[in-house]
Amino acid sequence: MSTSITVKRAIPHGTIAAIPAKAHAHRALIAAALAQSPSSLIIAHYSEDIDATIASLQGLGATITKTATGVTVIPIPQIPPSKTTQKRAINAHESGTTLRLLLPVASVISEATDVTAAGRLPERPLEPLKSQLEAHGISFSAPKPPFTMTGKLTGGTFEMVGNVSSQFFSGLLLAAPSIAPVTIHSTTALQSRDYVELTRKVMADFGVITTTSHDGNTFTVPPNQHYEGRQQYAIEGDWSNSAIWLVATAMTGQPLTITNLQADSTQADKRILDIITAAGATVSWSSSNDAPKQTMLHCSGRAHTPITVDLEQCPDLLPVLAALACSIEGESWFMNGERLRLKESDRLAAVEELVATLGGQARVEGDNLYITGTGQLLGGTVHSHNDHRLVMAATLMALISETPVTITDSDAINKSYPLFFKHWKQLGGQYEL
Repeated sequence: MSTSITVKRAIPHGTIAAIPAKAHAHRALIAAALAQSPSSLIIAHYSEDIDATIASLQGLGATITKTATGVTVIPIPQIPPSKTTQKRAINAHESGTTLRLLLPVASVISEATDVTAAGRLPERPLEPLKSQLEAHGISFSAPKPPFTMTGKLTGGTFEMVGNVSSQFFSGLLLAAPSIAPVTIHSTTALQSRDYVELTRKVMADFGVITTTSHDGNTFTVPPNQHYEGRQQYAIEGDWSNSAIWLVATAMTGQPLTITNLQADSTQADKRILDIITAAGATVSWSSSNDAPKQTMLHCSGRAHTPITVDLEQCPDLLPVLAALACSIEGESWFMNGERLRLKESDRLAAVEELVATLGGQARVEGDNLYITGTGQLLGGTVHSHNDHRLVMAATLMALISETPVTITDSDAINKSYPLFFKHWKQLGGQYEL
């Protein structure tokens, strides 16, 4: 049964701790599951996507136990080649990251893996990754989940276009130490490159070094490396979900402070800082008096300049930035959003619909979205399209709406940020079920 939430025009303010970055958590969980010794990871909160990766790694043979501070991971046992016919299972639910990262990983672990997915995920693209896996020894019983993968992945050179999903590259990188030497080449400019760099950083944290070409489109994993377990390995704060709070300040001018973020993070959505400061907001960093190693990000000031954003490297920011655009008088441009059509919803069309339903002006032209902001919206009832990012965007739009905003299927937020509405209320925001 779906849940509806009605958000009122009450402005959040104060201090909030960033939740753990699920992009980081996915990769660290996988590296720990492939390591030669146990690990413990510090994860303060979970989401449906993180839980999907945990359950799928358990289905592949890892033992993962939640503790008071995170998880302990006993790696997937090293199975002798003569006994690799044991069938394993991946249930990605609606997590595209889980599915795309684990397909190559499963193919180096087991001769047979059952793969299932839910929601819109079975319709989202697996090419060109699937063809590359087939070219290196893997067979699929069907073109999309549910299917069974059979065979063992072989090393060598993998070539794919880089404008569909960087997760294809990350999945192959994570699996590569088992079949190295491996070279992975993008035949086009690689989009969402920062997520691949995050993968490489996590691999290095767990003892596997990779190299990249000068243009950043070719990655090499040398042989004779393996993952080593880590103890008390901390998952960094999530820039994608912290963007909600930064945009809230930029829309209203009400200051907010966010803790648990790393200024030197490789997460792609750290670009939110450049975007809101260009629009007129102010950000600064400081250290906590109680914990000098803990940095605090302060944001203040209302945005007043329309924004132009190239979405190639940070597509997930579009929904919350659409809310920001509605709060700024003038036309904002969001360019190169082709891949947004392949998310939990067609986010270009869904954001256009969201803005229009609440009384704003938006239009899609090709792969670009244009929003003409007036500083206010009317309010009303909107559908989330079962997309967590749309729930966030609609909530932010309530801050400039004349009447409350009711969001149907608001429980889609659990995919990435189950505590969102609790945190919204803690900061002074208001909503009713």
